[in-house]
Amino acid sequence: MTCLICSDEASGCHYGALTCGSCKVFFKRAAEGKQKYLCASKNDCTIDKLRRKNCPSCRLKKCFEAGMTLGARKLKKIGQQKNSEEDHPVQDSTEALQNVSPKSSLNFHSQLVFLNILESIEPEVVNAGHDYGQPDSADTLLTSLNELGERQLVKVVKWAKGLPGFRNLHVDDQMTVIQQSWMGVMVFALGWRSYKNVNGRMLYFAPDLVFNEHRMHISTMYEHCIRMRHLSQEFVLLQITQEEFLCMKALLLFSIIPVEGLKSQKYFDELRLTYINELDRLINYRMTNTNCSQRFYQLTRLLDSLQMTVKKLHQFTFDLFVQAQSLPTKVSFPEMIGEIISVHVPKILAGLAKPILFHE
Repeated sequence: MTCLICSDEASGCHYGALTCGSCKVFFKRAAEGKQKYLCASKNDCTIDKLRRKNCPSCRLKKCFEAGMTLGARKLKKIGQQKNSEEDHPVQDSTEALQNVSPKSSLNFHSQLVFLNILESIEPEVVNAGHDYGQPDSADTLLTSLNELGERQLVKVVKWAKGLPGFRNLHVDDQMTVIQQSWMGVMVFALGWRSYKNVNGRMLYFAPDLVFNEHRMHISTMYEHCIRMRHLSQEFVLLQITQEEFLCMKALLLFSIIPVEGLKSQKYFDELRLTYINELDRLINYRMTNTNCSQRFYQLTRLLDSLQMTVKKLHQFTFDLFVQAQSLPTKVSFPEMIGEIISVHVPKILAGLAKPILFHE
């Protein structure tokens, strides 16, 4: 057996993952400590037996990606795909998640670990691969958005599987949750990038694909662009922090479910509540008591408001996909994004899935 972190000989399952003694000790010290590690390179350093001490930032990131958490001694490895029914591990995973649950009397170290996990699994920004040699047109812009969506979808799947507790959902539910929430997660991340990079003035889809007013008109999706830009302007107005963004984005993954429910619905509800409480605890830690309730209300209203934007985007993307199959259009859809739009979006449009709102 080899260590999932550095490929040295593993000594056992430590903190939720199969690791060697060295990585076990490193993770405990790093996760419990207050020190913020920074990578001197590109956050993709090679971590092996010889080089594991070179970059503690990438080593800790790899620990989190493998599913290590201080509360995971009873939690089956997060990084392992579950192929069996999850009725049995639900209790253990709930106990493990108490380390990130405000229901227990915890100090801020526990939340710091939780936030470190969210930071470590946050996907890097990807390029759309937009061809600047071609003049802007609806076809070229929409095709580039589809290519970008394909690349981002891969990142969303990996990110979701790294979220604490997510792997303890029934394996079918994991796919269902991603297939129904991907659009909301992507749009919310777009709002954040547009807020941080261009202060909400334009849509920062990718470093090589930024929509100004002119491109919004050309794309034939001006109405939807305005809605998405409004979201980023709400980020500006509320001055959303990175920690709030990370918690809220995770919550969006648990914001829509099939009308008939999930196979592990009870655990899903508990997991969603844990993330809600974590957002509430983050707000309470950073703000005075008089402003906490107002802030929580503002952030949850923002999450609710996203649902209408997502609904309209579902309809737009599905209509565009149908047109691309029947009309002589040059808008292309990569395989994975094409499948999710043609197979799963219609189920949402048909009312077979329902958003979970904070406010009616």
